[in-house]
Amino acid sequence: MKRHQWGSGAARGRRSHGPVAAMVFSAILGLAAAAAAAETSQCVSCHETERLGISLGHSFEDWRGSAHGRGGVTCEKCHGGDPNATDQTLAHKDVLPVSDAKSLVHPTRLPATCGACHQKEFTAFGKTIHARKLASEGTGATCYTCHGAMATSLPSPSELGARCAVCHKRPVPAQAALSYLAAAKTQLRRTLRTLDGMKSANAEWYPRGLERFHDLERTYGAIEIEWHTFAMDKVLHDSRDLLKLGKALDEEAGIRAQRPGQ
Repeated sequence: MKRHQWGSGAARGRRSHGPVAAMVFSAILGLAAAAAAAETSQCVSCHETERLGISLGHSFEDWRGSAHGRGGVTCEKCHGGDPNATDQTLAHKDVLPVSDAKSLVHPTRLPATCGACHQKEFTAFGKTIHARKLASEGTGATCYTCHGAMATSLPSPSELGARCAVCHKRPVPAQAALSYLAAAKTQLRRTLRTLDGMKSANAEWYPRGLERFHDLERTYGAIEIEWHTFAMDKVLHDSRDLLKLGKALDEEAGIRAQRPGQ
């Protein structure tokens, strides 16, 4: 689950309301990046008018609405080809169907294709039984299993349970772990709002509270990477602890707002 925090670490460190401001600024930049990519990529300009078959797993609307589309990541990053070529043959050089074992999006190669950008997640995934099964048998769970094409899907706990249940009879730990991780994320957002709301009431304590919040953010990011190891019992334990710490900081910030100078 990458890429689901409240702005970059650099932005968080520069200003007290960095997470919120960075999120808005990132969204604006994302729209601009997608527009620029659409204008310069021959892949987009040629194919965006086509109605792609459902068998492909995604459409241009999916791409435009995804984190990849907003970030200006175009087709060749996953499928190969030359986005600058106007000749059809040159443009499709090395583009292969997903069923071809040499294709960048073939199940056995997809983790490495995604891992070219998502290196920490790829490293974590490489240590799992799913990765070993892919290497030895050519089938198994991949990035697509959880995230769909172009990472347009972030499953709910129940959806994740259904996907895991295809191979696992009782994927309860995964559902529980995702539920607590999602709850922790919601709590951190609530805690940040409380901190921002009490800044003027207790300016002396606020920087300390904000630094503790950033520590919790970093913990959340570490758990996201940990998730990709599929060590669900540990993810569940760490997510529960993070949720408790987030609530505790939220409550303390509320109390500190009533006690200026303490």
